Amino acid sequence: MNLIEYQKGLENRDIKPINLVQVEDEYVLKAFVDKLSNLYEVKILWGDQLDRKSFFSVFSEGEMFTKKKRVYIVKRAEELLRSVKDVGYFLSLTKRLKNASVFLVVSEKLTKAQLEKEPLKTLLSAGDFLEAKPPNKKKIKEIVKNRFEKEGRQIEDQALDYLLEITSYNLMELKNEVDKLLLYKEGRITVEDVKKVCISSAEYTVFDLVDAFFNKDLERALVYLSSLIRAGVHPLQIQAVIISYALKLFSLVSSGQDKEKAFAELGLTSPYLKHSFRSYAEKFSLEELRFLIFKLHNLDTLEKVYFADPGESLRRFVIEYLRYARS
Repeated sequence: MNLIEYQKGLENRDIKPINLVQVEDEYVLKAFVDKLSNLYEVKILWGDQLDRKSFFSVFSEGEMFTKKKRVYIVKRAEELLRSVKDVGYFLSLTKRLKNASVFLVVSEKLTKAQLEKEPLKTLLSAGDFLEAKPPNKKKIKEIVKNRFEKEGRQIEDQALDYLLEITSYNLMELKNEVDKLLLYKEGRITVEDVKKVCISSAEYTVFDLVDAFFNKDLERALVYLSSLIRAGVHPLQIQAVIISYALKLFSLVSSGQDKEKAFAELGLTSPYLKHSFRSYAEKFSLEELRFLIFKLHNLDTLEKVYFADPGESLRRFVIEYLRYARS
Protein backbone atom coordinates (compact mmCIF):
# COMPACT_ATOMS: atom_id res chain seq x y z
CA MET A 1 0.00 0.00 0.00
CA ASN A 2 1.15 3.54 -0.72
CA LEU A 3 2.16 5.27 2.53
CA ILE A 4 0.24 8.41 1.51
CA GLU A 5 -2.99 6.37 1.36
CA TYR A 6 -2.13 4.45 4.53
CA GLN A 7 -1.93 7.59 6.67
CA LYS A 8 -5.38 8.81 5.68
CA GLY A 9 -7.54 8.29 8.76
CA LEU A 10 -4.44 7.14 10.65
CA GLU A 11 -5.99 8.04 14.02
CA ASN A 12 -8.64 5.35 13.45
CA ARG A 13 -6.37 2.75 11.88
CA ASP A 14 -5.51 -0.43 13.74
CA ILE A 15 -1.73 -0.38 13.25
CA LYS A 16 -0.25 -3.85 13.03
CA PRO A 17 2.60 -4.84 15.41
CA ILE A 18 5.44 -4.89 12.87
CA ASN A 19 5.50 -3.30 9.43
CA LEU A 20 7.92 -2.82 6.55
CA VAL A 21 8.32 0.54 4.79
CA GLN A 22 10.17 0.88 1.48
CA VAL A 23 11.20 4.50 0.97
CA GLU A 24 11.48 6.17 -2.41
CA ASP A 25 10.81 9.69 -1.12
CA GLU A 26 12.14 10.93 2.23
CA TYR A 27 9.60 13.75 2.37
CA VAL A 28 6.69 11.29 2.28
CA LEU A 29 8.30 9.34 5.15
CA LYS A 30 8.90 12.55 7.14
CA ALA A 31 5.26 13.62 6.72
CA PHE A 32 4.15 10.18 7.93
CA VAL A 33 6.42 10.28 11.00
CA ASP A 34 5.22 13.82 11.82
CA LYS A 35 1.61 12.64 11.71
CA LEU A 36 2.41 9.62 13.88
CA SER A 37 4.11 11.94 16.41
CA ASN A 38 0.90 13.92 16.79
CA LEU A 39 -0.98 10.76 17.72
CA TYR A 40 1.46 8.48 19.51
CA GLU A 41 4.73 8.39 21.40
CA VAL A 42 7.27 7.96 18.60
CA LYS A 43 10.86 6.82 19.03
CA ILE A 44 13.44 6.76 16.19
CA LEU A 45 15.95 3.90 16.12
CA TRP A 46 18.78 3.20 13.67
CA GLY A 47 18.97 -0.31 12.30
CA ASP A 48 22.68 -0.08 11.45
CA GLN A 49 23.36 0.42 15.17
CA LEU A 50 21.31 -2.58 16.29
CA ASP A 51 21.62 -6.34 16.10
CA ARG A 52 18.99 -9.01 16.71
CA LYS A 53 19.64 -9.10 20.44
CA SER A 54 19.82 -5.38 21.13
CA PHE A 55 16.74 -4.71 18.99
CA PHE A 56 14.75 -7.29 20.93
CA SER A 57 15.82 -5.77 24.26
CA VAL A 58 14.65 -2.28 23.28
CA PHE A 59 11.12 -3.18 24.30
CA SER A 60 11.59 -3.26 28.07
CA GLU A 61 8.80 -4.20 30.43
CA GLY A 62 8.41 -0.59 31.57
CA GLU A 63 7.60 0.57 28.08
CA MET A 64 5.00 -2.12 27.59
CA PHE A 65 2.63 -0.69 30.15
CA THR A 66 2.56 2.98 29.14
CA LYS A 67 -0.96 4.26 28.50
CA LYS A 68 -0.07 5.99 25.25
CA LYS A 69 0.65 3.75 22.26
CA ARG A 70 4.32 3.69 21.32
CA VAL A 71 5.58 3.58 17.73
CA TYR A 72 9.17 2.70 16.85
CA ILE A 73 10.58 3.90 13.53
CA VAL A 74 13.68 1.88 12.64
CA LYS A 75 15.59 3.66 9.89
CA ARG A 76 18.33 1.95 7.83
CA ALA A 77 16.85 -1.43 8.75
CA GLU A 78 18.50 -3.38 5.90
CA GLU A 79 21.40 -4.80 7.93
CA LEU A 80 19.13 -5.69 10.83
CA LEU A 81 16.81 -7.59 8.50
CA ARG A 82 19.71 -9.42 6.88
CA SER A 83 20.94 -10.54 10.32
CA VAL A 84 17.66 -12.33 11.07
CA LYS A 85 17.81 -15.98 10.00
CA ASP A 86 15.27 -17.45 12.43
CA VAL A 87 11.78 -16.97 10.94
CA GLY A 88 10.28 -17.16 14.43
CA TYR A 89 12.13 -14.01 15.47
CA PHE A 90 9.47 -11.59 14.24
CA LEU A 91 6.62 -13.67 15.67
CA SER A 92 8.35 -13.59 19.06
CA LEU A 93 8.81 -9.86 18.69
CA THR A 94 5.11 -9.26 18.00
CA LYS A 95 4.20 -11.06 21.23
CA ARG A 96 6.49 -8.72 23.15
CA LEU A 97 5.00 -5.61 21.52
CA LYS A 98 2.17 -4.75 23.88
CA ASN A 99 0.60 -1.39 23.06
CA ALA A 100 3.43 -0.73 20.58
CA SER A 101 4.17 -1.05 16.86
CA VAL A 102 7.32 -1.07 14.75
CA PHE A 103 7.97 0.31 11.26
CA LEU A 104 11.16 -1.09 9.71
CA VAL A 105 12.34 1.40 7.06
CA VAL A 106 14.47 0.36 4.08
CA SER A 107 15.59 2.36 1.06
CA GLU A 108 16.51 -0.51 -1.24
CA LYS A 109 13.94 -1.65 -3.80
CA LEU A 110 12.37 -4.95 -2.76
CA THR A 111 11.06 -7.31 -5.42
CA LYS A 112 7.96 -9.47 -5.13
CA ALA A 113 10.24 -12.53 -4.95
CA GLN A 114 12.15 -11.05 -1.98
CA LEU A 115 8.93 -10.23 -0.15
CA GLU A 116 7.77 -13.82 -0.56
CA LYS A 117 10.99 -15.24 0.91
CA GLU A 118 11.86 -15.63 4.57
CA PRO A 119 12.22 -13.76 6.85
CA LEU A 120 10.13 -11.06 5.11
CA LYS A 121 7.30 -13.50 4.40
CA THR A 122 6.83 -14.17 8.13
CA LEU A 123 7.25 -10.50 8.98
CA LEU A 124 4.49 -9.49 6.58
CA SER A 125 2.18 -12.20 7.88
CA ALA A 126 2.00 -10.06 11.01
CA GLY A 127 2.18 -6.63 9.39
CA ASP A 128 1.84 -4.42 6.34
CA PHE A 129 4.17 -3.62 3.45
CA LEU A 130 4.07 0.13 2.76
CA GLU A 131 5.72 2.11 -0.04
CA ALA A 132 6.73 5.73 0.55
CA LYS A 133 6.30 6.78 -3.07
CA PRO A 134 6.23 10.41 -4.18
CA PRO A 135 3.03 11.83 -5.67
CA ASN A 136 2.96 12.23 -9.46
CA LYS A 137 4.55 15.33 -10.98
CA LYS A 138 1.23 17.08 -11.50
CA LYS A 139 0.39 16.66 -7.81
CA ILE A 140 3.85 17.82 -6.71
CA LYS A 141 3.51 20.96 -8.84
CA GLU A 142 0.14 21.61 -7.22
CA ILE A 143 1.60 21.11 -3.72
CA VAL A 144 4.43 23.58 -4.37
CA LYS A 145 2.18 26.18 -5.98
CA ASN A 146 -0.27 25.92 -3.07
CA ARG A 147 2.57 26.47 -0.60
CA PHE A 148 3.43 29.81 -2.24
CA GLU A 149 -0.24 30.81 -2.34
CA LYS A 150 -0.68 29.88 1.32
CA GLU A 151 2.14 32.30 2.15
CA GLY A 152 0.47 35.01 0.06
CA ARG A 153 3.18 34.86 -2.60
CA GLN A 154 3.18 34.40 -6.37
CA ILE A 155 5.69 32.56 -8.52
CA GLU A 156 5.90 32.85 -12.29
CA ASP A 157 4.91 29.68 -14.15
CA GLN A 158 8.32 29.55 -15.81
CA ALA A 159 10.05 29.97 -12.44
CA LEU A 160 7.95 27.17 -10.93
CA ASP A 161 8.77 24.83 -13.83
CA TYR A 162 12.46 25.64 -13.53
CA LEU A 163 12.38 25.02 -9.76
CA LEU A 164 10.71 21.64 -10.26
CA GLU A 165 13.23 20.61 -12.92
CA ILE A 166 16.39 21.50 -10.99
CA THR A 167 15.14 19.63 -7.93
CA SER A 168 13.98 16.64 -10.00
CA TYR A 169 10.57 17.00 -8.32
CA ASN A 170 12.13 15.84 -5.04
CA LEU A 171 9.75 16.96 -2.28
CA MET A 172 12.41 17.20 0.42
CA GLU A 173 14.62 19.39 -1.74
CA LEU A 174 11.62 21.43 -2.86
CA LYS A 175 10.67 22.13 0.75
CA ASN A 176 14.15 23.49 1.46
CA GLU A 177 14.29 25.57 -1.73
CA VAL A 178 10.78 27.00 -1.28
CA ASP A 179 11.68 28.03 2.29
CA LYS A 180 14.73 29.89 0.92
CA LEU A 181 12.72 31.61 -1.80
CA LEU A 182 10.08 32.78 0.67
CA LEU A 183 12.79 34.38 2.79
CA TYR A 184 14.65 35.87 -0.18
CA LYS A 185 12.45 38.82 -1.05
CA GLU A 186 8.91 40.13 -1.15
CA GLY A 187 6.77 40.13 -4.27
CA ARG A 188 6.55 37.86 -7.30
CA ILE A 189 9.25 35.21 -7.69
CA THR A 190 10.95 35.03 -11.08
CA VAL A 191 13.25 32.59 -12.86
CA GLU A 192 16.22 34.83 -12.00
CA ASP A 193 15.29 34.64 -8.31
CA VAL A 194 15.26 30.83 -8.49
CA LYS A 195 18.65 30.79 -10.25
CA LYS A 196 20.16 33.10 -7.63
CA VAL A 197 18.79 31.38 -4.56
CA CYS A 198 18.23 27.68 -5.18
CA ILE A 199 20.69 24.81 -4.95
CA SER A 200 23.18 27.36 -3.69
CA SER A 201 25.35 24.65 -2.14
CA ALA A 202 26.53 23.85 -5.66
CA GLU A 203 28.42 26.13 -8.00
CA TYR A 204 26.14 24.79 -10.74
CA THR A 205 22.71 23.17 -10.86
CA VAL A 206 21.59 19.80 -12.24
CA PHE A 207 19.89 21.79 -14.98
CA ASP A 208 23.27 23.24 -16.06
CA LEU A 209 24.66 19.72 -16.40
CA VAL A 210 21.65 18.46 -18.35
CA ASP A 211 21.81 21.44 -20.68
CA ALA A 212 25.51 20.83 -21.36
CA PHE A 213 24.91 17.11 -21.89
CA PHE A 214 22.11 17.57 -24.43
CA ASN A 215 24.14 20.23 -26.21
CA LYS A 216 26.89 17.59 -26.52
CA ASP A 217 29.36 19.78 -24.62
CA LEU A 218 31.60 17.19 -22.94
CA GLU A 219 33.95 19.67 -21.26
CA ARG A 220 31.20 21.69 -19.60
CA ALA A 221 29.26 18.54 -18.65
CA LEU A 222 32.27 17.11 -16.79
CA VAL A 223 32.93 20.40 -14.96
CA TYR A 224 29.29 20.61 -13.84
CA LEU A 225 29.16 16.92 -12.87
CA SER A 226 32.27 17.20 -10.67
CA SER A 227 30.93 20.36 -9.02
CA LEU A 228 27.54 18.80 -8.25
CA ILE A 229 29.01 15.62 -6.76
CA ARG A 230 31.46 17.66 -4.63
CA ALA A 231 28.50 19.68 -3.36
CA GLY A 232 26.74 16.49 -2.25
CA VAL A 233 24.18 16.04 -5.03
CA HIS A 234 23.68 12.26 -5.36
CA PRO A 235 24.75 10.82 -8.74
CA LEU A 236 21.52 8.81 -8.98
CA GLN A 237 19.53 12.02 -8.70
CA ILE A 238 21.52 13.52 -11.59
CA GLN A 239 21.07 10.31 -13.55
CA ALA A 240 17.29 10.39 -12.99
CA VAL A 241 17.10 13.86 -14.57
CA ILE A 242 19.14 12.74 -17.61
CA ILE A 243 16.85 9.71 -18.04
CA SER A 244 13.74 11.91 -17.81
CA TYR A 245 15.08 14.31 -20.44
CA ALA A 246 16.24 11.46 -22.71
CA LEU A 247 12.81 9.80 -22.72
CA LYS A 248 11.02 13.09 -23.40
CA LEU A 249 13.45 13.99 -26.17
CA PHE A 250 13.06 10.54 -27.77
CA SER A 251 9.26 10.92 -27.70
CA LEU A 252 9.53 14.40 -29.20
CA VAL A 253 11.87 13.39 -32.05
CA SER A 254 10.00 10.17 -32.86
CA SER A 255 6.49 11.64 -32.67
CA GLY A 256 6.46 12.92 -36.25
CA GLN A 257 3.74 15.39 -35.29
CA ASP A 258 3.43 19.11 -34.66
CA LYS A 259 5.93 20.12 -31.97
CA GLU A 260 3.35 22.06 -29.93
CA LYS A 261 1.06 19.04 -29.80
CA ALA A 262 3.99 16.81 -28.81
CA PHE A 263 5.00 19.29 -26.07
CA ALA A 264 1.44 19.23 -24.68
CA GLU A 265 1.40 15.42 -24.59
CA LEU A 266 4.75 15.40 -22.77
CA GLY A 267 3.59 17.99 -20.24
CA LEU A 268 6.17 20.54 -21.42
CA THR A 269 4.27 23.81 -21.04
CA SER A 270 7.07 26.16 -20.00
CA PRO A 271 8.41 28.34 -22.87
CA TYR A 272 11.87 27.93 -21.32
CA LEU A 273 11.72 24.13 -21.54
CA LYS A 274 10.11 24.09 -24.98
CA HIS A 275 12.90 26.30 -26.34
CA SER A 276 15.52 23.98 -24.78
CA PHE A 277 13.95 20.81 -26.17
CA ARG A 278 13.64 22.33 -29.65
CA SER A 279 17.36 23.03 -29.51
CA TYR A 280 18.23 19.53 -28.27
CA ALA A 281 16.03 17.91 -30.95
CA GLU A 282 18.14 19.54 -33.64
CA LYS A 283 21.31 17.96 -32.25
CA PHE A 284 20.18 14.33 -31.86
CA SER A 285 19.09 11.77 -34.40
CA LEU A 286 16.57 9.11 -33.49
CA GLU A 287 19.31 6.47 -33.65
CA GLU A 288 21.49 8.46 -31.22
CA LEU A 289 18.59 8.72 -28.79
CA ARG A 290 17.84 4.99 -29.02
CA PHE A 291 21.47 4.29 -28.21
CA LEU A 292 21.36 6.85 -25.35
CA ILE A 293 18.38 5.10 -23.73
CA PHE A 294 20.08 1.71 -24.21
CA LYS A 295 23.26 3.03 -22.50
CA LEU A 296 21.23 4.54 -19.65
CA HIS A 297 19.53 1.17 -19.12
CA ASN A 298 22.94 -0.54 -18.99
CA LEU A 299 24.18 2.09 -16.53
CA ASP A 300 21.19 1.48 -14.26
CA THR A 301 21.78 -2.30 -14.36
CA LEU A 302 25.49 -1.85 -13.64
CA GLU A 303 24.70 0.15 -10.48
CA LYS A 304 21.71 -1.79 -9.15
CA VAL A 305 22.68 -5.35 -10.05
CA TYR A 306 26.48 -5.22 -9.92
CA PHE A 307 26.72 -2.43 -7.29
CA ALA A 308 29.05 -0.25 -9.35
CA ASP A 309 29.94 3.11 -7.80
CA PRO A 310 27.25 5.55 -9.08
CA GLY A 311 29.55 8.59 -9.24
CA GLU A 312 32.33 6.92 -11.19
CA SER A 313 29.89 5.00 -13.41
CA LEU A 314 27.99 8.17 -14.31
CA ARG A 315 31.21 10.01 -15.13
CA ARG A 316 32.35 7.18 -17.45
CA PHE A 317 28.93 7.12 -19.08
CA VAL A 318 29.00 10.89 -19.79
CA ILE A 319 32.48 10.67 -21.32
CA GLU A 320 31.79 7.59 -23.45
CA TYR A 321 28.38 8.64 -24.70
CA LEU A 322 29.28 12.25 -25.58
CA ARG A 323 32.42 11.10 -27.38
CA TYR A 324 30.23 8.77 -29.42
CA ALA A 325 27.59 11.48 -30.03
CA ARG A 326 30.18 14.00 -31.19
CA SER A 327 32.01 11.59 -33.50
